[in-house]
Amino acid sequence: MKQIKAFGPQDLRMVTSEVPTLAAEEVLIDMKACGICGSDKWFWFVDGPHDYVAGHEVAGEVTAVGAGVRHLQPGDRVAVNNVKGCGTCTVCLAGQFVRCPNGITHMGFGFSEKIAVPERNCLKLDSTINCEVGSLIFDNWGTPYSAISRTSMKSGDYVVVIGCGPIGLAAVRLAKLRGAIVAAVDPIPARLEAAQRQGAAFVSSPNEALASELMQFTKQQGADIVIECSGKSDSYKLAFSLLAIGSTLVSIGEGARFELNSSDLIHKHITVVASLYSTMEDGEQVQRLIVNGDIDPMAFVTHKFKLDDVPTQFGKVIEYDNGLLKSMVIC
Repeated sequence: MKQIKAFGPQDLRMVTSEVPTLAAEEVLIDMKACGICGSDKWFWFVDGPHDYVAGHEVAGEVTAVGAGVRHLQPGDRVAVNNVKGCGTCTVCLAGQFVRCPNGITHMGFGFSEKIAVPERNCLKLDSTINCEVGSLIFDNWGTPYSAISRTSMKSGDYVVVIGCGPIGLAAVRLAKLRGAIVAAVDPIPARLEAAQRQGAAFVSSPNEALASELMQFTKQQGADIVIECSGKSDSYKLAFSLLAIGSTLVSIGEGARFELNSSDLIHKHITVVASLYSTMEDGEQVQRLIVNGDIDPMAFVTHKFKLDDVPTQFGKVIEYDNGLLKSMVIC
């Protein structure tokens, strides 16, 4: 089968690999669509040949089933939850693999014609949803959905989304869907325009007056909820300057290092919600929103690449070339 592998910095190549062998309770999937996530950028910067393959936002068609598979059969179309837990603990049995106390495995290899995954990680797609839409269910939309679900967000709340990549843009739409009044912050104009289309009432790039402008936006009340999606240290300084008494900080973006004075939490009675990826139930709920027409996951997909074109086109993803917001690989 065809597969994209990294051989060094900015050196991606199409190779021929063996079709994965199915273990018990696994299914083989023909990849039809694989969203490209910001976390896939590591693939462009490896030091040398790498055995791991990027791509974790996968949807496709089941072509074979392993021993013990009970609910899926060849021909079923599925979206794949990309986090695998132990599969036997209480939270895994509830489809909450990302919270497995025995450790989690991040499943990649989406930049391949075929992948093998546990049946329990597959969500059967509604007949009205194609695989391109399905590939965005668990990470792109499930991640902010899961995080927001753990808050008390309600109609009329002032919500500030910091970082409007694909996750942040989805967060804007999901917050708007709950009736929140949403502000969006990002340095890239095309993202701010997309945030407005998703329902943001105020958008701005970072600037020295931003905290003051956002306080004015909230009528000097402060933000009820700040959703940090950028993973940038400065975003947390901004967030704590905005959060109102009794408010909630939602942390989604990875990698930020910042100093935290506990008084900043205590004096404002702040709740912190830290969230990674999504559960099977979250995926089901996101699919229901899609079927009902409440969200359009393709609304900010700007670029699609054939698997064969990934080696020459992946640089566009890194450079946000030509207005790129969200991209995907299709077969």
